[in-house]
Amino acid sequence: MEQKYEQFKGQPRLPKSVVPKRYGIKLKPDLASCTFAGTVEISVDVVAETKFIVLNAADLTVSRDGVRFTSGAKVLEVLEVQLFEADEIMVVEFSDNLPLGVGVLCIAFEGTLNDKMKGFYRSTYEHNAEKKNMAVTQFEPADARRCFPCWDEPACKATFRITLEVPTELVALSNMPIVEEKRDGIIKTVHYEESPIMSTYLVAVVIGLFDYVEDHTSDGIKVRVYCQVGKENQGKFALDVAVKTLDFYKKYVALAVHCIKSSYSFAEVFFCALQYYVFLGYYLYFAEPYSLPKLDMVAIPDFAAGAMENYGLVTYRETALLYDDKHSAASNKQRVATVVAHELAHQWFGNLVTMEWWTHLWLNEGFATWVSYLATDSLFPEWKIWTQFLDEITEGLRLDGLSESHPIEALWRLIMRARLMKYLMQLAIGKVHLLSACCKAILVRNAFSCGPLIALFSFAGLGWKLSKGELFSIGEEVDSRSTTNLMSSVSRALASYIKQYSCSNAKTEDLWAVLEEESGEPVNQLMNSWTKQKGYPVVTVKVNDENLEFEQSQFLLSGSHGDGQWIVPMTLCCGSYDVRKNFLLQGTYESLDTKEFLLCSHSKGRLAETGTWVKLNVYQTGFYRVKYDDELASRLRYAIETQCLSATDRFGILDDSYALCMACQLPLASILTLMGAYKEELEYTVLSNLISISNKIARIAADAAPELLDDIKLFFINLFQYPAEKLGWDPKQGESHLDAMLRGEILTALAQFGHDVTQHEARRRFDAFLNDRHTPLLPPDTRKAAYVAVMQNVSSLNRSGYESLLRIYRETDQSQEKTRILGSLASCPDPDIVLEVLNFLLSSEVRSQDAVFGVHVGIKGRETAWRWLKENWDHISKTWGSGFLITRFVSAIVSPFSSSEKANEVEDYFASRSKPSITRTLKQSLERVHINAKWVQSIQTEKHLAEAVQELACRKY
Repeated sequence: MEQKYEQFKGQPRLPKSVVPKRYGIKLKPDLASCTFAGTVEISVDVVAETKFIVLNAADLTVSRDGVRFTSGAKVLEVLEVQLFEADEIMVVEFSDNLPLGVGVLCIAFEGTLNDKMKGFYRSTYEHNAEKKNMAVTQFEPADARRCFPCWDEPACKATFRITLEVPTELVALSNMPIVEEKRDGIIKTVHYEESPIMSTYLVAVVIGLFDYVEDHTSDGIKVRVYCQVGKENQGKFALDVAVKTLDFYKKYVALAVHCIKSSYSFAEVFFCALQYYVFLGYYLYFAEPYSLPKLDMVAIPDFAAGAMENYGLVTYRETALLYDDKHSAASNKQRVATVVAHELAHQWFGNLVTMEWWTHLWLNEGFATWVSYLATDSLFPEWKIWTQFLDEITEGLRLDGLSESHPIEALWRLIMRARLMKYLMQLAIGKVHLLSACCKAILVRNAFSCGPLIALFSFAGLGWKLSKGELFSIGEEVDSRSTTNLMSSVSRALASYIKQYSCSNAKTEDLWAVLEEESGEPVNQLMNSWTKQKGYPVVTVKVNDENLEFEQSQFLLSGSHGDGQWIVPMTLCCGSYDVRKNFLLQGTYESLDTKEFLLCSHSKGRLAETGTWVKLNVYQTGFYRVKYDDELASRLRYAIETQCLSATDRFGILDDSYALCMACQLPLASILTLMGAYKEELEYTVLSNLISISNKIARIAADAAPELLDDIKLFFINLFQYPAEKLGWDPKQGESHLDAMLRGEILTALAQFGHDVTQHEARRRFDAFLNDRHTPLLPPDTRKAAYVAVMQNVSSLNRSGYESLLRIYRETDQSQEKTRILGSLASCPDPDIVLEVLNFLLSSEVRSQDAVFGVHVGIKGRETAWRWLKENWDHISKTWGSGFLITRFVSAIVSPFSSSEKANEVEDYFASRSKPSITRTLKQSLERVHINAKWVQSIQTEKHLAEAVQELACRKY
């Protein structure tokens, strides 16, 4: 390759000498041959002297004769067109410098409708018993380049006018409404309105056979849900949620105005300001809450992620959009609602104002998730969705407790540095394409593991009490006048910010800067301590006479000591939620005099003598763990038993204790004893986490203390008897949504732990379901429990239950039912059956997007799954290696092991087979194996564990 092109290879981002302004895209897909042809006319602004135009292109065929550049009446000669596969760029060289100013770049191209669920790809479905293809786009984060040559970076915003040439019988959708449609025999040419200015990753096209349901918002915006022919009724729930959510976002403007006019402390002001930024600001500057004339939502049979927020044309997995009250569980209904609300929030936060670069994706995703819970809570307050939001926090804490975690923002800089060294060398091994000139966007996709850290945006440093929608200050109270002045300054700053960045791009620092300048508060310093370093702290608290002493250190699940330090917004209450204190822990140590608490709580004597409980991180609004000394921990157990604590705090105490136990900072006997305090727990979120922790403890106990496993399972069975008896198998008239979800989880847990009564009843109801798919004995909420119970009793000598489940799988056309079955099959304890299940996942009967649901095997199937992964790695790597789904195979199969020897074996195997798409996941999975191994060793050294387990197992609840 000539030296002149070297300047463009391996660069972090595209050159800025030529800037796109408007795209005219024409696509002609052939759904039979799975190919497409197209042309793109890009109006550009040449802002610096150059003989080259460099843009993104991947998996496309472009010839020199198919490229033309005009400036006014002048046509410039194209010397050469080069496509660089590794960098996914296209370089067009001209004989002379391009004239400065406006020009038009025209490119003809061809491509393949791939089966990788990215770029412009094909999805399959059946219509009248005939298999057909549809054409679908998925461009985030950097795959628009696989559909048309473009500046595929979020900051390179432009407008788009799209034209599609398709068979007349098909539905053809894009971001904007149809402006003209011309028919010529069996082909129609569909022209769409020009889009607002937006990034390439938000462009969308869907072509196929669909039915739809339709409604309108109060503003007259047309909303449609498209799905496979015959499934339109399953789109009605999502349609209703979408219409109400759009109207809610409009009405929320009034709430933001109310908050703006009220007097709050800085944290509350900041909270309101961010809402003001998204809602009120958009309303003031764009005159309507949703800026497009229509909103289409489409269920795609083959879809890698959950959903994608394409401007005006949101695409979903079927399981995330369709709801059937006869076959969908309550958990499916909740998922549809939250996912729809999340994607619609992106129509503002992400689509209208877009992050300048993927570095700031955390802010984009974080706020969309937070707002989706806000909308869902408004539509379904009985779901207590804010309490369930704790699950998002927990996932973030568990990921960020790894040494192989990463700072939300610095990840991208790390990738860019690694790209020049280790990852660049691995290109030759893995043949992994760079998804962007910045870094391999395969790693960009891995950065979506930042998703669980959305909790940080909502909680860290802000001290918001979300459980009841109330707010409280993180610092000292300020008078009304200063608060009002502060609010006024924040409002001015945000108005300026929105005016500057609307229909444009912004960085995290841009928001912090304007807020800090106008408010005079250290917003940047506080938030940087959370976004620019990885991890989070554990705050250790102990009683010393009349003082509470606090110490922060970085929390790592490995038990190692990190050197991170944070500005931690501390909240605590003492004996009552009315007796509270809020302060900032800015150093390593802090001491707090408790005399004022004792006075307020009417307690007599010193704190050390009163027995009063103390709870830190009130309502779990902070992104940190808490470790209590033995005395304080004992008081909290009593507070749980006597129902003195909120559900969020009961959740937090349990989750922190479990994490500390895994990190070998608390003995297993301690967490088991704590779990016994939840014997009368009925709150869904708390019990759901209790079930999850029980399953994980049972797995680690199988390796650490197999002789105690039966007693540990008996303890868990006894622990869950109370809620199980309250709920029963049959839904009750008028019962809550949360009870419906909890019933399924409780019964599934009892089946997994080998509860004879549950397993027997499950098989009885399953047999009835086999004979009559409409029997009320097995509604959707309890089917997984029955399926798991059936598989617990399947073996090579007794295959009937397995064969029956496969029959149900093959007969149903419900995606949610299929994934429910896949998630149950691998729970079988027989390794031979597990191997059959794993091989079934690779068959044509399982969509590639769904295979990952069946790889979570039980403890007895670990070795079988590992051998299977090695034997099929080439196929798995080829099929899933270009997307993030391959990481699910690695994490699900590797992470459950618990010996250093197995970690070494895995590491040796992947030494010559790893690829950038799994590098981070593999490191994190191996770290989890080492954590498990250390945990096993710690459990084996506990002197009184056996006595504690036997005592707990003998308790009757």
